[in-house]
Amino acid sequence: MPTRNNFSNKIAEEPAITSVKEFLSEESLSRFRFAMSLFLFFAGFGLLFGDPAENGLSDPRWIRISHVTLIFISIFSSFKFENFKRYSEPVLLFHFAIMSLHSFYLLYINGLYLGYLFGLILVVFSTGVSINNRRVLIPVLLLFIAVAFFVGIHVENPKIEVGMYYFGLISSSILSVLVIGFRMKTFETLLEADVQMEKFQANIEEELELAQTTQKSLVDLEFPEAGNFRIYSYFKPLESVGGDLIKTDLAKQGELDFFFADAAGHGVSAAMVSAMAVMAFKTTAPIAESPSKGLTLIHESLMTMIGGFFITAVYMRLDREKRSLIYSYAGHHPAVLIKPDGTVQELAGKGTVLLALPKLFNKDYEIFLEPGDRVLLFSDGLFEFYGEGKEFFGYESFLDLIRDYTSFSGKEFLDSLGDAVLGLHVSPLKDDMTMLLLEVL
Repeated sequence: MPTRNNFSNKIAEEPAITSVKEFLSEESLSRFRFAMSLFLFFAGFGLLFGDPAENGLSDPRWIRISHVTLIFISIFSSFKFENFKRYSEPVLLFHFAIMSLHSFYLLYINGLYLGYLFGLILVVFSTGVSINNRRVLIPVLLLFIAVAFFVGIHVENPKIEVGMYYFGLISSSILSVLVIGFRMKTFETLLEADVQMEKFQANIEEELELAQTTQKSLVDLEFPEAGNFRIYSYFKPLESVGGDLIKTDLAKQGELDFFFADAAGHGVSAAMVSAMAVMAFKTTAPIAESPSKGLTLIHESLMTMIGGFFITAVYMRLDREKRSLIYSYAGHHPAVLIKPDGTVQELAGKGTVLLALPKLFNKDYEIFLEPGDRVLLFSDGLFEFYGEGKEFFGYESFLDLIRDYTSFSGKEFLDSLGDAVLGLHVSPLKDDMTMLLLEVL
């Protein structure tokens, strides 16, 4: 019976920052808000402490109110509109121009009052640390200094030394340029590293694509005519690269040999090990006296070339005339025999894993097939996973699932069984799902 997954695993996720460029863009928007907050403080400060005229200062409130309103609109827009970050620097320069003109006006008519000078220095510095483009900032600051000199030359009755006024504005401008220089050097280093990382990632993806193409060629999906036998396969690969393989070849007496294996691990290395195992099988099949001898020859040929990997495998030899099936295991879990009445039983046997030990210990097992019999081989990706409630599915549960679908046959049987297993997953696949079905007519 069909098995469905009723578990919902949808998680709301916030968009992730995936590159240095995106990070710098977000960081630039944060600095814009920082600078605007300082502008707001300076522009709004005079509104909080009564009328400046009481202290003999000329400071029209309508100018401050207008500027505070514009700053609020800009800050609100930076949160409201997704694309605002593209325009944050021009908007910041616009406010810097207004703040500077406002400050120079106040300094001129109030005789270089020290409080307004401190406010203007704060404006210059906050703008300098918030702008990314030096080519824009330096001309703006040069124009700013020219205006500062103009005001300093023409002001009447200055309340502070004009030299102190020049020093404060020029030093803050120079400091702003130095800060942006150091900051942009760091940014440029990060961007260069990001470009190199993107190139590296592109190379890795190209290699993975090549490895995936290689792996797909390791799994036979079409099989030769086999008399009263029909052969089907199922392959559901990981998004990355795994090590499952299915290969067939003719044996020395015309029998049909099957090599069903799984190289440990994932990635390009597992696919390459599987490819080498296929080459070893293709060389071995025409000369191997039996499945166990074939596994031994494959083991011996790979031991001299591969280290740090192991392969589980089943080697089968089908004599179509006698309807005999000789098989040998190399650390692989048992295949199953499905009888016409739906009975499912294991094909007993055991043997050591390929490449795990210097010498391979395995033996041949033989069964005789009858019309309606089916032999199913499957990878551990069909049963080694956690289902709903974090319960391990397991080999025995998979056998029970097979029993639910024995009314199907051929490709429909494999597809239905694969879909049922996928329906039990509550997380992405962690291994390839591979099956081989041999049916007797």
